[in-house]
Amino acid sequence: MNKGLKALETKVLDRGQCAACGACLSLCPYLCSWKGRIVKLHDCDLSEGRCFSFCPRTEVDLDTLHQFIFGKSYEKIEAGPVRKVLMARAVAPAFKERAQNGGVISALIDLALGEGIIQAAILTERNTDLLPQGRIAKSREQVVSCAGSSYVAGYTLEALNRGPWEGEERIGVVGLPCQVLALARMKASSQKKRTPVDRVDLVVGVFCTWALDYQPFMGFLKERFGDRPISKLDVTPPPERLLHVKVGEELHRVPLDEVRPFIRPSCQACLDMTGELSDISVGTVEGAEGWNTVLVRTPKGEELIRLAGAKGALETRKYPEDIWAHLKEASILKKRRALSALKELQESDLPLSKKVIDKIFKEVAP
Repeated sequence: MNKGLKALETKVLDRGQCAACGACLSLCPYLCSWKGRIVKLHDCDLSEGRCFSFCPRTEVDLDTLHQFIFGKSYEKIEAGPVRKVLMARAVAPAFKERAQNGGVISALIDLALGEGIIQAAILTERNTDLLPQGRIAKSREQVVSCAGSSYVAGYTLEALNRGPWEGEERIGVVGLPCQVLALARMKASSQKKRTPVDRVDLVVGVFCTWALDYQPFMGFLKERFGDRPISKLDVTPPPERLLHVKVGEELHRVPLDEVRPFIRPSCQACLDMTGELSDISVGTVEGAEGWNTVLVRTPKGEELIRLAGAKGALETRKYPEDIWAHLKEASILKKRRALSALKELQESDLPLSKKVIDKIFKEVAP
């Protein structure tokens, strides 16, 4: 079976299933990104390639990846392996003011850089026209400049592949669930030579239910707000369900139903809401503005959270049991929707092994 660029075109790109993670970029000379799209520059005759191997939307065995990352098979179906769940928010004003919600991700990356746990971080920076792109951050100022969410899919992992790297940096990566999955595939792949992925020592996952397709979404914003610069986007938690769009100093409230047509098709087939293959996952807290949900998944993540408390970087609280139950329900609901979408794509060509599909169905079936 072909597992090169031809197969990537057939199984992913031509079916609108690209997740815009960036794992294939700056590796293959025949692929580049342009205004939120992957563009093929030339045909490639390789029967096996990193573009296919690293992609989060080609066939993946979650049992194998969980064994590689956590030392055990894919068992915690609800929201992935969790050693500890807590509420947290950054203490430093710089992160509270610029970051989304509690600023936990910015505070953790800043702490990891300051303590020498990592020497560089792959973050996502939103440029002036809202198109996100990966950036290498090595200072607090650079971390702060990348704070906040855009809700538009961006090729963050391209910055990891592209560098430049000096060959010794330990790297942290902050990514959406599809990017975390791609990164895990890169780390476990036999084709990872000449990539810096083995120096990735910290992975922080960002909760995500969907990401928007850049070009059609920008057309919608232009029609609604003209050429006025947009400074911030924010999705309110349930039950409000609005997209807050800050245009200059004006705040506009857009119903999410008006935005949903611009969700990338690949998001419908994504099983992961919470970045299950990360060291730490961070999202919002239902009904608690200014706080983040923190799911600690690995001993490395647990040590970083402990250090953040000891150094006064984070304020933490016990996580309410009812909100934790709601979060797990939301995660399960996403898995159910994704399984339905995957089956509609093509029964005989699902990007998951039958063993994993049967396991998920057993756990999350209505």
